[in-house]
Formats: sequence, structure tokens, C-alpha cells
Amino acid sequence: MEFIELADYPLHAGHVIEWLPTAQSHWAHWPRDTRSVSYNHEYHLRNALEHSRIRNPQPSWLGHVVRIDGPLDPAAWRKALEAWVDRHEVLRSHVTFEGGTPARYTLPPGAVQVRPVDVGRPTSVMASYRLVQRLLDERTSPLDWPSHLCVTIARGNSFTAVVAADHSVMDGYSTTTIGGELRALYEAARTGAPAELSETASYVDFCRDERALADAVTAEDPAVGIWREFLAGSSDYDPAPGSLAGVAAQPVELVDRGAPADRPVLQRNLAVEVLDAAATDRASAAAREQGQGLVAALLAAFAAAQTEPTGAPDFRTVVPMHTRCERRWADSLGWYVGLAPYWIDCDARGLADLVGPAGTELRRVGPAASVPFARVCELLEVQPRISFMVSYMDIRSIVGADRWIESDTRWLRSRCTSTDEYFFWFLRTQAGVTLNMRYPGTARATRDVHRHVLRVRELLGAYARHGDAHLRIGQGAPTWR
Repeated sequence: MEFIELADYPLHAGHVIEWLPTAQSHWAHWPRDTRSVSYNHEYHLRNALEHSRIRNPQPSWLGHVVRIDGPLDPAAWRKALEAWVDRHEVLRSHVTFEGGTPARYTLPPGAVQVRPVDVGRPTSVMASYRLVQRLLDERTSPLDWPSHLCVTIARGNSFTAVVAADHSVMDGYSTTTIGGELRALYEAARTGAPAELSETASYVDFCRDERALADAVTAEDPAVGIWREFLAGSSDYDPAPGSLAGVAAQPVELVDRGAPADRPVLQRNLAVEVLDAAATDRASAAAREQGQGLVAALLAAFAAAQTEPTGAPDFRTVVPMHTRCERRWADSLGWYVGLAPYWIDCDARGLADLVGPAGTELRRVGPAASVPFARVCELLEVQPRISFMVSYMDIRSIVGADRWIESDTRWLRSRCTSTDEYFFWFLRTQAGVTLNMRYPGTARATRDVHRHVLRVRELLGAYARHGDAHLRIGQGAPTWR
């Protein structure tokens, strides 16, 4: 399955309706909520305010797109969206700054009504795309409420639903749950039967609890120590800045506020299946024989593919980890993500030699993700910028996962500009494992990324077949003509 931009999805022309959440009053008149704001949300909101101040807004939404068979039932769809907002308190909450500190306002269940707005019938696919893209970019700002939106495109006996929200409202895992929940709520609204969805807790409560724990952390905490060690270290390899090898050598860079900004570069996207379902099962079995999980094999292959062309002695990156530490948060919409530094020695002849160290390092640095990265930076008195991340999500058990392929489901992210950000996501579904990525839209970055992902796929394929794969550390990249 793919994590893509809207431009990469096969939209169609049709009747476009914007489903706009509304309240009886402006959020400033809502009940004041004393629950704390997460470090993730506060940092994200301050960054959005700075971009707004210099009149350079940067959309930062995540989304879900799904095709639903049958004519659109407007009344039932409206009821489904309102039930979804009632289900997730974060969709009824807004955060602003008052006197320089975060302040939250929250509505109770039932206080939000969804209003359908007819925005036209574009006659071409390109016109539909431009209209929907504009709506998503304009309606999902974290500086206002609502920061989430649904748009439907109805055509004949089916309709496509595009749902998006600012990153402060949900993380990548949350995006995968939207289609299944809305489909269940829609069917319940049409038939009158109850939706078979599990109980879910509030992300707003999680923010309160996480903030209290994070505020109690000191600079001597072991989690902070892991980050301190990583930031103090560096790779012995010195590649060209801005290249994939360059960000791998220094995935976290301390920011120089006085340095001139690079010229923005639009990012490109790529999604490649690296293992089909059968190969994924074989690779998982091979990893278990080594006392590890599949994610260790994936990270080992990624590290090997990165260090092979350059001969770099080690592999360094940042690994996002979920913070849904209790069952009640499992289906909750929110930003449940911590960050951990990741660093392994890549002196090996075969991939199997790296799988063990890859898994061991993942377990070692896991506690670092329990402290919000913004709190770590506060304690270390640094302002770093992350340009290289590798993530993994196993989403086979999500509600509606068995219908993703037939319903043309994809997960979306807003357009990005960056000269040096290389972000990768391994997604495991029932169909296998795909590697999704975004990277600078330059010829050099495109060449590097394509070489890299094809080598990752080659290594994983060999590991799935034979339990190992020969490595070519320091032998350079294959020649492309």
C-alpha cells in the first residue's frame, strides 16, 4: 500500500462536496480546557505561527482516500462524519497561544455539526485535483478550527472520500484507520444497526498524561543520555552535503539560525513493494530464527544498502516509534509518536550478520522515544533539525484492512519542499511490505534514492529466499547508463 501525495492518486471528475465541521460559536467562546498540550503539538504550532508570521504557510496535513461503492447518501454520510467527530475528542478541540503559552478549548460530544457545501462539478480530472488540493491546503491549518476536512467526489454508482487533518491532530498510523471507521459508521447510519467499533480513549487525555511525565524528566534521564551520545557522535565518512549519503552521515543537524536558507525544492515521492506477502512471511521466519523480528531485517537491509556504495563504517538515522503504550490508545486518533536515534556498525559480509545488531540497537534506543523530542532538545539546550528518518508500521490488523485494495485506499500527505529531507516508511499490510519515501526533487537525489530502494529490495528478496544476502560494502554503486 502507498503513502503518497494527492497528485499521485487517480481521482476522477464528478460532483465535489466539502463536508465542513461547524460549531454554534467561534472556538474562542468554547469551554476552556485545562488539560495540557503535548510537546509535539506545541512545537508544531509554534513552527506554524512562525511560517504564518513571514507569510509562508506550509501545509502539514495527513490524509486518507477511499472509494466507496454505491451512490452517495448525503444524510447518512453527514451522520457518519458527525459520529466520527464525536468518537475522537481531538477533532473537537483547538489549541492556541495566550500570553506565550498553549491554551486549549474543547467542545463536548454532539456539539459539532457537519455542513455539506456544494463546490461544483469539475469537468476534468485535473480540475478536480486542483480543487480538492486547494481545499485541503486551506482548511487544515493548525492555527484555526476545524483543522480537518472531508471532501467527496461522487460519480455514478460510487464516490471517493478524501479526509485530511493537520499533523497536530493525527499521525501516520491514525490515517490508516479513517476509512474503516467511516465506512462502518456510514453503514450504521444507512441501516440503523450499531457500528462494530471498539471503544477508544481521548488523545487529549494522553497529552495531559504525557506532558506531566515529560516535565518530570531531567537531563540525567537515560533517554536523554541516548540522544546526547548520538548528537555528540558523527560519522567518519564525509560525503557531499544534501545527498542521501550526506544526510545519512549526519541525520540530525544542529541549526544555525543565522545561516541563509536554502532555495526550496519540491519533494518527490516513490512507493515500491520490497516484499510480497509470501516473501514477507519467509523473511519474518528467517528473522525469528535469529531471535529478531521482521523490522530488524528491514533496518539491516536499509543500512546495508546505504553503506555499500560509500564504504561508510556505520549507519545513522532517526527512527519514529509509537507511544500507544496502553490498549485504550490503540484506535485513538492523535499524534502518538516519539523519536529515537539509531546507530549501528555495518562491518559485515552478509545481511544476516547485521540483523542481530539491528534488532539489538532498536531495543537499546527504544526508551529514548518515551520522552518527546522537543523536551529532549529543551533539556540539552539544542535546536536540531532532522533530515533523515526510517519508519516502520505493521497495519495488518486495522479495521477494513482486507478491503484496502478493492476500495483503492491510499494514505496521503501534503506537498513538501526541502533540499535535504529524506523520509522513508516501511508499511506492512496483508499484501506484503512497501517502502514509501519522499526526497528532494533533484536529479542527484532521484538517482540516489532509486538505486538505494532497488538494492534494499534485492537484499530483502535474497534474505527471504536464503536467510542471508551477500553485501558489497565499499564496492560502490552499480553503474547506470
